[in-house]
This record gives sequence, structure tokens and C-alpha cells, in this order.
Amino acid sequence: MSDTNTVARRLEVRDAHENALDVLSDAFVVHHRNLLDNPAETLHSVERARDLRRMVAVDDVGTGPESLTLLPLIEPDIIVLAPELARRDPDTAAARTVHVVAAQAERTGALIVARGVDSEDDRARALALGATFGVGEMYSNWQPSVGAMHDAHVPPTWNTPTSKSTSPFDIAADGRIVTPSSKKLLVAMSTQIEWQAASAGADTMTLGTFQHARRFGHRTRRRWNTMARRIAYTGVYGIAMDTLSDPGITHFALDPADPLVEEWNVVVLGQFFCCVLSAREVRRVDDKDDERDRLFEYVVSHDRATVVRCARAILSRAGKG
Repeated sequence: MSDTNTVARRLEVRDAHENALDVLSDAFVVHHRNLLDNPAETLHSVERARDLRRMVAVDDVGTGPESLTLLPLIEPDIIVLAPELARRDPDTAAARTVHVVAAQAERTGALIVARGVDSEDDRARALALGATFGVGEMYSNWQPSVGAMHDAHVPPTWNTPTSKSTSPFDIAADGRIVTPSSKKLLVAMSTQIEWQAASAGADTMTLGTFQHARRFGHRTRRRWNTMARRIAYTGVYGIAMDTLSDPGITHFALDPADPLVEEWNVVVLGQFFCCVLSAREVRRVDDKDDERDRLFEYVVSHDRATVVRCARAILSRAGKG
């Protein structure tokens, strides 16, 4: 938190001191740069905080599309809006933030806190943004009363515990029909999902596992470069993938011994569209053989919890790309 004051006051009440609550001082705070710079460590730290029964907060939500990408992955107890949202007149970016945050809060019951509440006008804007509590100069002298912390109870928002499996295919296939397919159909299905991801909104995250960098061919790279210009985060994984460079795409090299090398995954996670296409190769071909002879078994899911678990399983392999 960039504000030193952690006391948040209930915004719709002007004068009651019992509505000043210290809901932030013991929270584990995540910034979107933490996730983008080191996904595996960030997700591990969040799980560790929850094991210690600490609340988890995502800070500076609304500073950009990347700040919204964390919300479905982390499912924070507290969503802290960036101070500029309360201090300026609304625009299309603020409207997008309101929609995304409202959807997340509706799904999980997260508490929305506005920073930058320094005046009565700021308070009114924060309320319009959907915030319940505010932090800022307007409340700098307020302290929570004895017993008021009972009102700060935040219901559990961790609706999607991380799967014990580290295989997106196993996660997606659990309880679902697995279908055999040639490569040709999977390419067409992947292309359709990529198109939907590019249109899903700037806060969308898309992850792809391609087995080996040589499978991330020129046509696919062009599509993914186009998609990366339109969404918040794009990550690709495969053996020797770190030898490639594409603007806006984070490349992660997989260990050849990693079972993920046997899978082909496209995972799209946005607030209003989510999907996973997961396939596992069941008949390999040598590089000199016809690619059309490759045979897979695949599963598709639009279930949000499944998509979140698949995204976490992939990101858990990623330090700095």
C-alpha cells in the first residue's frame, strides 16, 4: 500500500467512528507487477498467506488492464482501487474497471476499498465506483473503535483452491469426456479460441504451451503477436522457448523432463470469457514425418474454476521469463 494509513472507513457513513476499520494492516498485498515479473513466486506467496489465515489484497486496481488480470487468479479478499480513480472524472477505462471489479466481487464477495479519498467529492466518486470503504486524507485522524473489527469480517473469497495436479490436461479432463483428434482440428480450434481471446477485453490473460519452440511456427507467432497487442498478458511455454523473442509475449523454457512437454494447451482467462483447450499427444511423429499424422486426445472447458486451475498450473512453472 502506498498510503501509510491502513484505516479504511465505511464510505456511506459520514460521522460514526465505529465505522472506521483497520482492514489492511495485516493483509498480504499483491501488486500486478509481482505476478507479471514472477508468477510462480507470487502464486506461492498467496497460498502461503492463506495457509497463515491472512487476508489477501490486490493493490492499485485500475492503473491499467494488467491490474485487473490478477483478480480471477488470486481471488483476493480485498480489492484496493488505485487513488486516481477516486480523484478524477470517470472515463472508459474507469468504466471497464467498475465492470471487472463488480463481476469479481459478485462472484467471490470481495471487499472493495478505494484509496485516494481526500475530499467529499472523492468520497462520492468512490461510492459510485462500487467501493464500500475508503482510505485517504479525509480519514487520516480516524481510528477503529474497540470491537469494530467484527464489522470488518470478509467472507472467504478463495472459491477455487489450487489443484494438486500440475497437469492442465488432467485438471481439464477430470469428469469430462476426452476426445481423439488430429492436429488439423486442434489448430482450427486453437485459432478460434485465440480470436475470442483477442476480443475478450484488455484485461485478458492468454497462456499457450507448444511442447517445443519449433512448434511455435511463423503463422502461430503472427496470430499470437496480434493477440498480445490487445490483451494484458500473453505467455508461451515450450522447450527452448526462451530462444525466441516476440514483442508483448513472455517466453518460458520448459525442462525437457517436464510432463507439460507432452501437452498442447491454450488457456484464456478474462472476466467475461474464459476457456481452456487442453490436448495430450498420444502418437508422436519424427520431425521428418508428416505433421498431419500426429494424434491427440483433447478436452475443452469453459468452466471458470477449471480454467483458473489450469492457468495456475502453467504459471507455477514460471519464474522470470
